Amino acid sequence: MIRPYDPVLGETATWDPGLRSALLNLEALDEWQRAADRLLMAEGAGHLVHDLPVRADGRSASLESRPWRLDPLPVVLDPASFQWLSAAVAERMEALEAVLVDLYGERRLVTTGVVPSELLHASSRYRMSAIGMPPPRRWLTTYAVDVIRTVDGSWQVVQDLTDAPAGLGYAILDRSVIARVTGEVHTGAGVASLMRFPDLLRRALASLSDRESPRTALFSGGIDHPSYIDHSYLAVQLGVHLVEGADLVVRQRRLWIRTLDGVEPVDIVYRRLEGASIDPLEVGSMGSAGVPGLLLAVRSGGVVLANAHGSGVLEDPSLAPLWSEAAEAVTGSSLRLSSLGDSGVDHERFMASPVHDLDGLGGAAVVVRLYAVRGADGSAQVAVLPGGTGRVLAPGDDPRTPTACVAKDVWVIGRTLSPVVVAPLPQVDLASSVPTRAASSLYWMNRAAERVEILARTVRVISDRHERDPGLASLQGGIWVDRVQDLLRALRRARDARSDLPGIDALYDELSRAGDAMAFQIGSLLTEAVSVREFLSVTTGRVLERIARCRLSLQRHVAQVDDLDTLLSDLAALAGLWNESTVRGPAWSIGDMGRRLERASVLLDMVAEALWGPGDSTGDTAGRIDTADEVDRSILEALLASNESLVAYRRRYRSDVEPESAISLLVRDAGNPRSLAASLERLAADAETSGWQTGAMLAHSARDALALDLVELIPTVRATLEEFSRALSAHWFAAPVSPVVVTGSVGDSPLAEAT
Repeated sequence: MIRPYDPVLGETATWDPGLRSALLNLEALDEWQRAADRLLMAEGAGHLVHDLPVRADGRSASLESRPWRLDPLPVVLDPASFQWLSAAVAERMEALEAVLVDLYGERRLVTTGVVPSELLHASSRYRMSAIGMPPPRRWLTTYAVDVIRTVDGSWQVVQDLTDAPAGLGYAILDRSVIARVTGEVHTGAGVASLMRFPDLLRRALASLSDRESPRTALFSGGIDHPSYIDHSYLAVQLGVHLVEGADLVVRQRRLWIRTLDGVEPVDIVYRRLEGASIDPLEVGSMGSAGVPGLLLAVRSGGVVLANAHGSGVLEDPSLAPLWSEAAEAVTGSSLRLSSLGDSGVDHERFMASPVHDLDGLGGAAVVVRLYAVRGADGSAQVAVLPGGTGRVLAPGDDPRTPTACVAKDVWVIGRTLSPVVVAPLPQVDLASSVPTRAASSLYWMNRAAERVEILARTVRVISDRHERDPGLASLQGGIWVDRVQDLLRALRRARDARSDLPGIDALYDELSRAGDAMAFQIGSLLTEAVSVREFLSVTTGRVLERIARCRLSLQRHVAQVDDLDTLLSDLAALAGLWNESTVRGPAWSIGDMGRRLERASVLLDMVAEALWGPGDSTGDTAGRIDTADEVDRSILEALLASNESLVAYRRRYRSDVEPESAISLLVRDAGNPRSLAASLERLAADAETSGWQTGAMLAHSARDALALDLVELIPTVRATLEEFSRALSAHWFAAPVSPVVVTGSVGDSPLAEAT
């Protein structure tokens, strides 16, 4: 007999009617939706859904806009429903494991005709190289299954996900948002927590290796991958390195991570990259996401993949109808969960669930994805996440490929559900372990942040000065407009021609171009930041989300002073979080060197432009600044203000701005944190802390050049900083021909012996 079913609460409504009215509070729903939108962005997802430009090092970021909306109305399962589903999911995972063992082992399913040989071998997902090469522990460490509820109350399988099941990071992210949005409703409902599940997954991955505390890395396709948000968020929750193909190298039949100090071994790869992309030498994948030789290292026992390569054959749509019969053949019993079959697009079969939007409530079918982990305690035990993710079906959608960008959290009522508890793993100190790609991203992120900050402050200073004194634009036949155009063009490092528009129109045109330049630098900042989420605090993600919103308003638009003040506040918050919330280690030193290098380079460009104009005609030591001239005085004050030094100058000298004192404050005064001298001191300190003697020597050489006259100082220091930048990239970011093993990190490894 079918139990009463409520489209909001499932069977929960039969014993907790108060929860329905609390969730369907129409007065609260709109506010919940707005809060969910805001928090989803603030949790680090928002700045990933905007188109981003070419990266600072020339790599392109082809990430398209992929926004999704999180419906504040959850899918609710009562304890009895979840316990049945949990048992059915565990049963299905164990049965599919047995099917994989047979397909790549004795192949009785093929010889008996349960799985036709011609169909199996026609599948591009069946890996011939895996036949007779079983993984050391199991084929499936993680598993996900999409299910949907039909109008008769039964649950049916939409699809199995066995290759690189996506969505666990989404589930945890969505729950963190909805729990805050619904507040007391969530707390009072007794919703089962998801927080222990990353611990289970971490332990399950560790159980694949014989090492006491194996090194695990989460292998992603990078920011271009459709599930990158899922990957990055999950890596943070697991506390493991998020790596891409460029981070990894196979040597001596082992897998290694390229880090700042050399290479470090990887024992387990939790791959979020599909099997067709992981090794271009064997799979014939397109692009550069994979790692050449990875599967050779796997077969040699140099690394373990989770899930094992070849497990994706179960996701082949042409073979999916065979798995229920195959599972029964290898286990001797039928599965509780039946497959939806070919009539999956008949939406009248599915139970409708309310979906909230700003216009009201409407019904729609929801596909629920459930997640399982096998072997969390080293055994065959399966743990199922007490929750999941829901995906709303648009009219006409195939349940396997929803098109509506609306997600739902899945609540399991009954916080007394017994969690699987495992012993903690031995700790490993990875403070000094920084993948080369991550260090590069932190370096370019900080360079972009510094560049956009000085651009924003300069535009703000010029816009504010013009607003307060419009007469400047016509002074001396428009000389002021030409001079500020040149200053902004120096900051943009412009190669385009100066505007030929008349007077104030030329200024507005240059300010709009500066807005484009700021938007580009913000895009570079965001592109790099999202690839190193594990190094940044949660609060940093929220600041980045606000900066991302500013970016959209800057393109080909003359920014308002108030908007620039907001952007500058967010950039100051970002700098403060970087300095106060990032552990002082190799990652921080690399990022800080990027910031100081950019600040010093920008300051040199601005001083040269203010003193000598376009072309750096440095034949005159004094430059062209004449403080008796109103335009020159205005330019000098703008130079100080753009570098946060005008207030300091006035407090110290209490006089009109004089060129010699102003330039000394900006260039030679190490007590001024915005000065060239201060930046060079920080560069030297960072290089020395990192043990990079070449960098320290170059920074000291640049600092010694501060004693020169300006006409020699500027080109000398500029050339030295350019050499510093090249040397830094060559020292840390270029892939070495013969990788050096990190001292003491690999012990008796083959590569350690080889080197």
